[in-house]
Amino acid sequence: MYFCSMERRIKFIHGLTICAIVAYSIVQGYWLYSRYRLSLEEYKSELYSTIIACAEEEMAIRNTLPHPPRFYGNRLKKILEIRGDDAVETWRYEVFALDTLHYIPKGTDAQTYLLDYIASLHDSLPTKLPKGLEYFVFTCDSKGHEDMGTNQLVEALNRFTVDHQHPFQKERLDSILRSRSITAQSITTTKADTMIWQPSMQADGSIWHPVMQVSYPYDIFEGQEVVVTTAISISPVIRRMAYTLLMTVLLSVFLIFCLVYQILTIRKQRHIEAIRQEFLHTMIHELKRPISTLKMCVSFMGNERMMQDEESKQRILASSYHELDNLTSYFSKLRDITLSDATEIPLVKSDFSLRELIEECIGKQNSPTGKELKMEIVGDDDLKIRADRIHLANIICNLLENAIKYSHEAVTIRIDYQQRTDGLLQITVADNGIGIAKADQRYVFDKFYRSETAKDKAIPGIGLGLSYVKLLVEAHGGTITFESTEGQGTTFTIIIPQTDGKD
Repeated sequence: MYFCSMERRIKFIHGLTICAIVAYSIVQGYWLYSRYRLSLEEYKSELYSTIIACAEEEMAIRNTLPHPPRFYGNRLKKILEIRGDDAVETWRYEVFALDTLHYIPKGTDAQTYLLDYIASLHDSLPTKLPKGLEYFVFTCDSKGHEDMGTNQLVEALNRFTVDHQHPFQKERLDSILRSRSITAQSITTTKADTMIWQPSMQADGSIWHPVMQVSYPYDIFEGQEVVVTTAISISPVIRRMAYTLLMTVLLSVFLIFCLVYQILTIRKQRHIEAIRQEFLHTMIHELKRPISTLKMCVSFMGNERMMQDEESKQRILASSYHELDNLTSYFSKLRDITLSDATEIPLVKSDFSLRELIEECIGKQNSPTGKELKMEIVGDDDLKIRADRIHLANIICNLLENAIKYSHEAVTIRIDYQQRTDGLLQITVADNGIGIAKADQRYVFDKFYRSETAKDKAIPGIGLGLSYVKLLVEAHGGTITFESTEGQGTTFTIIIPQTDGKD
């Protein structure tokens, strides 16, 4: 019940963590998107101001060019127009341009002549203009006139005179824009039906590929304006957001890493808990057999008639010794593995014959009923080595036991050993057993791990054999590796240093 309840809690934590990651990602993504849009609008405003400044610079350049010999005059009149039954008040702007090379009177100042001529017109419009004099008239309704201040009127007159003397050129404006690192997609001129007093901006395109159109009235009275269309590069926007973006990404990655690491840790703990539960069940099951055998031995010893049968007696005693050896082996493994979590495995090294040790380990093996067992030693006849004799015996015995357990009906085991020229001892245990599946090979040395094949075939064991072997080999400063092909067999290779100087 507790394990099931814990499973439900873990699943709930997993779901809650995933929801938190998704929610955080959505909120963070929306915040970054909003920040991007804000930075984009700021950049648009700066780009708009730059383009307007370029247009004004273009007009200032035209204003500095040599002017033709002309004088300009103007007057402003309010008139009433009858439109149907209503009288509508409008304003009329009149501009006069006098070419001083053509006006006729001699001995008269050109500017005085122009002002006197304008004053003589009173409210009437000129019917015939003197030679060298041009006349322009523009009208505006009362509301438009009220919206226009004196400064705007002066600005409109200046723009008109500049454009009249030196007409607008696209190439000049494009050159100025390029000097400010602005590449225009197009530069066009348009003429509106009414006076345009202020520049304007219009955004187009998508949020990731924005395009901007800037309209600048270079001749207000005539409604002439230039329209600059340019694509907005998002690189400057991203650069502006670089610090914020970097900090956000780092914090997001760190937070998501912590949450994912939490999930993985919980899953690992759950996996360990499942292995422990399975180990307990397996351990209980494995302990039942020696206990049952010992109980049978005790019952046999209590029966005087059966004790008279010498053959049965020896068989029962051999089974008892075997099961007691199994119990001793189980508890030794548990003791050493538990000890390894806190400190190193203590070694008592001595010099001994490796071949004699291997022969002892072979003699301890029992051939299961129904299996044909063959073991052979390949190697130097009398090789003296230095190691912990008891632990090395446990290493070889465990490998032999595994080779016998995980095998077919006919078992062939070859034990090879040699002293390498680099001072290392190499021991190889090869069998023709069932092999190790590729999916299980990465877990072979994990504590308490048992493959599905072993479970399905009901092969006895508690999942500590190979992890125990690896522990003892590493305590000697050595390494253990293996090669295995499923259905053909497995070869374990042990390398133990002989010149480390350790006792």
